[in-house]
Amino acid sequence: MDRKTTRHVVLALIVLSAAIYLLQVLIFHDERTTVFYLLQDLAFMPVTIAIATLVVGELVDEREKKERLEKTKMLTSSFFTGIGAFLIREILRMTDADGFVHEVVKNGAEQSGTVGEIQRQLENVKLNVHIDAAGYTKIQQIIRSNQTNILVIASNPLIIEHECFSEMLWGVFHLMDEFRLRGSWDDLSEQDIGHFNQDFEKVLRLLLMNWVGNVRYLKETYPAFYAAASTKIE
Repeated sequence: MDRKTTRHVVLALIVLSAAIYLLQVLIFHDERTTVFYLLQDLAFMPVTIAIATLVVGELVDEREKKERLEKTKMLTSSFFTGIGAFLIREILRMTDADGFVHEVVKNGAEQSGTVGEIQRQLENVKLNVHIDAAGYTKIQQIIRSNQTNILVIASNPLIIEHECFSEMLWGVFHLMDEFRLRGSWDDLSEQDIGHFNQDFEKVLRLLLMNWVGNVRYLKETYPAFYAAASTKIE
């Protein structure tokens, strides 16, 4: 309903209400009682509007929140099926990781514990990355070839509400800048390699923390898609 039509409807309802009150006066000839009940109705109107506004507002906010969350989860799933799963698999290949990490990756959504509990463990688990020429080159190529997709996902305002995912994207952007600055594997010094080991460790940790939430979401919402997507980092 457009604004003009809405105004016409409101005006018609006001006219109808006035006509009914006028008809009541004409039939019963009791202006005092009519005015009394009119004022009584008006007295309750602010309370009615306040309650309706609060209830409807809460319902609308809750619905919008769920819609934003759903759209954000769809964006994160798009990232992991496109580039995230590859990054986890390739960096993990060059990592001395705690057995818990491999257990999480192997079990996916079947891993015991809530998403929050698993993420807290991953946040503190020991990871030692030792990059090699093959892994460095592969990751450099996949990030460079997906720059546009990463930028599109990062530019979506919904991502801002997802702090952990945003932090992970910043880590990937940092790698992107480092690749541009440092060049190929043959151009790296020992100090550069040590710096990349730290950067890759940070990105891997954040990738895993976000991936756990993503696989749980896929299993609960799209089980068939989860069955196919979960094999990408094995």
